[in-house]
Amino acid sequence: MAHRWYVDTQEKADFFILFIKDQLSSGNLITYNIKTERRSDRQNAAIHLWFRHIADQLNEAGHYCRHPFNDDFEIPFTEITVKELLFKPVINAMWDKAKTSDLEVKELSESAEALVRWLSSNKGIYCPLPQKLKDEFK
Repeated sequence: MAHRWYVDTQEKADFFILFIKDQLSSGNLITYNIKTERRSDRQNAAIHLWFRHIADQLNEAGHYCRHPFNDDFEIPFTEITVKELLFKPVINAMWDKAKTSDLEVKELSESAEALVRWLSSNKGIYCPLPQKLKDEFK
């Protein structure tokens, strides 16, 4: 059974400590991995939804990816190709960061706006971060 704890208050920290002590006294051996969270699962899902919307608009506008070994072979955009081929180069150029999970909230927003501007002026599509997504990152 998997357990996940998001600890952002003293009360949650106290409950987590009690959980660990309870598991130990019950004889359950558990390995705990601690990671610093930059964004929540909900925020992660939201940004990937935005990548899918961009992919859909690019495909509907007739823009496709080129296959790396054959320029004549066109591949439809997906949320992964948008993230890897379009968004990651932006964050690398702007912030010298390779992973979206390394971005601070302000960096993510500014990178997204840069991509939105480029897509609008160069590919004729306008797919801004939805307001709901912007609210998620505040």
